[in-house]
Amino acid sequence: MRTLFILAFIAVCSTAKAQIKPTSGQYTTADGYYTVTINFENSSLTLIEPNRTSVYTKVADNIFSFIHPASKIDYRIEVMDPQTIQTFKANVSSSRYTLKLSSTSTNTNSEQYKTYSAMAERYKAKMLTDKKDAQLWSFCAAAAYARSTMNDEGFKEYATQVSSSIKLIIVNKTKCPCEDAIPATIWNNAQ
Repeated sequence: MRTLFILAFIAVCSTAKAQIKPTSGQYTTADGYYTVTINFENSSLTLIEPNRTSVYTKVADNIFSFIHPASKIDYRIEVMDPQTIQTFKANVSSSRYTLKLSSTSTNTNSEQYKTYSAMAERYKAKMLTDKKDAQLWSFCAAAAYARSTMNDEGFKEYATQVSSSIKLIIVNKTKCPCEDAIPATIWNNAQ
């Protein structure tokens, strides 16, 4: 009886150690190009992307699943440690992406997305009404959209590249034509 109790105790302890308690917040890829918000609960997690919200349910220790209603693809998230997750498709070995906790705020990302994606749409509309400068407005739209989904580090790198491209096609290179999308500090430092 004592041996059975010890084995049961070891099994319970092993299971308890296997479960990782993740941190809710914003998770970002290593390159900074993609940020999502994740809210963890006991047996589920909610993944908030810029364009959709998906509820994942627990399917194993530290693994959550979401089956896309239209495509029927089984998307998975594995909690690696309290501040690291990996996203992947079930049964696809080369589909893992690692995201790390970048902020414990859960509302900044959605507000940032709304603000800058609306700005991107305004610049896209300008492309259609001001055809002679359509290329310029497309760069501004791209910068605004990038700002809606990237973290600060990733956006800075991307916006610097966009600024350099804009400077190749405009006459007055001292003033950014879309300062609401590209901050002056990034514009001024771009070559």
